[in-house]
Amino acid sequence: MSWKDHLRDTIPALGVYRPFDYSTAPAGLVRLDANESPFPLLPDERASILRSLGALDVHRYPEVSGRPLREALARRWNVAPEQVLLGNGSDEILSILHTAFGGGRNGARARVLFPVPTFGEFEAIALAHGAEPVPVPLDRNFQLDEPALLEAARAHRPALAFFASPNNPTGNRFDSRIVERFARASDGVTVSDEAYADFTGGTMLPLVGQVPGLVVMRTLSKIGFAGLRVGALVGPADLIGELDKVRLPYNLNQVSQAIALWALAEPGWLETRLAHIASSLRDLDRGLRKIPGLEVFPSDANFVLVRTRTMDAKALWEALLAKGVLVRNLSKPGALENCLRITAGTPEENERCLEALRALVR
Repeated sequence: MSWKDHLRDTIPALGVYRPFDYSTAPAGLVRLDANESPFPLLPDERASILRSLGALDVHRYPEVSGRPLREALARRWNVAPEQVLLGNGSDEILSILHTAFGGGRNGARARVLFPVPTFGEFEAIALAHGAEPVPVPLDRNFQLDEPALLEAARAHRPALAFFASPNNPTGNRFDSRIVERFARASDGVTVSDEAYADFTGGTMLPLVGQVPGLVVMRTLSKIGFAGLRVGALVGPADLIGELDKVRLPYNLNQVSQAIALWALAEPGWLETRLAHIASSLRDLDRGLRKIPGLEVFPSDANFVLVRTRTMDAKALWEALLAKGVLVRNLSKPGALENCLRITAGTPEENERCLEALRALVR
């Protein structure tokens, strides 16, 4: 007997999340692989943040529930602070949900449903918590297959169901009416993951409290603050109260909270940044569609999914990297075969990517 005999049986098959080793990257690498905002803070913005950080009492713990930040987010989303749970990024929110709902009852494994292809952490975190994933394929247009979803809800009775809209990595929004009907048909918790919703304006937030079991997950990572790791869940106050019992105390540090509060204090600042990213996406999309060897999928997010028609995606990914442009290789047999995901960059970064693609794809 050894410690390995006590390891949860779903763990050995998991991989470690390592998208790219940036420490080995060449100088000047164009990073279009992680769906981050390409626009850094300006010098005066950095100085303003530093002044805010200088007032922090870092020898003290932060407010245990992050009340000031929950209040600021509640104002932005027009909900009550008691409806907001903070997480160290959306990944921790996923973990909190699985801790509370993913353990199953009476010795049975809980089921966790999600459409595929989608955000890989839905499956990875389910397996890490010992839950049973229930993947339901999207249709040929990367849209929800409502009959298949409703049948899966009936057959498996999932404790949790996740719908990323806009979806990562396909970029498209799902029909919120289908998600609503699924939530009403399910007796579990239905999560609308809206990590990219700031780029479209579409949200299911007004339905929270009206549709049983519906919660909405949001993040600041895609709109300029990936390094803060600030995620949040919005749900009915009683459900959020139960989740708060398994959230680790002081899970969001003072520095992240202070910078997030600084950003939220000026809503116009965020909207301007979002407009810049949206403009960058339009430019990237237009340029990609002029390259004959690429199939370009419509996107409501800050990235574009493309399929290479004339060469292997891995070979193209390697050739782009050799030219100093890093994108995400998603290619595997099935719906994402020969697909790459390209994040919208600055105008200069977009042009470097497009120039490299024009030279490589024939």
